[in-house]
Amino acid sequence: MPLTRLKKRADFLRVAKTKTVAKTSTMLIQCNPMLDLPDQDDRLRVGFTASRRVGNAVKRNRAKRRLRAMADLYLGKKVFETTGVSQGAGFEFVFIAVPATVGADFSHLLKDFTKGVRWCLLQSQPQTLVFKPQEEKTNVTLSC
Repeated sequence: MPLTRLKKRADFLRVAKTKTVAKTSTMLIQCNPMLDLPDQDDRLRVGFTASRRVGNAVKRNRAKRRLRAMADLYLGKKVFETTGVSQGAGFEFVFIAVPATVGADFSHLLKDFTKGVRWCLLQSQPQTLVFKPQEEKTNVTLSC
């Protein structure tokens, strides 16, 4: 499944507006389910960001490179297969680097990545409400 990059500020703000955020020790993940798919090739859109809080430009670029590599390797394959989300669904993800993203080893980063994406996908699934009618009370007496 090809990944399309989010590049415009409006796209990042649209994803942030949904307020579905997974916070892990090495990253923040925002997720937005796309309801109207204009093009079937854009089922999975991904954006990456790192603020100055992460560090200088070298550290910010390294953090974004690590997140990009993780998304390219695992987002399309592993996460969608293991969570059971339908392939026809479209999602937008924004991965936000934190200072721990730079120094964490890759296995810890992968564990947080998988856990955060799964949580976001499960939160964005429509919840089905089950209606259970109450039992009728037959021995009710009214006194006036």
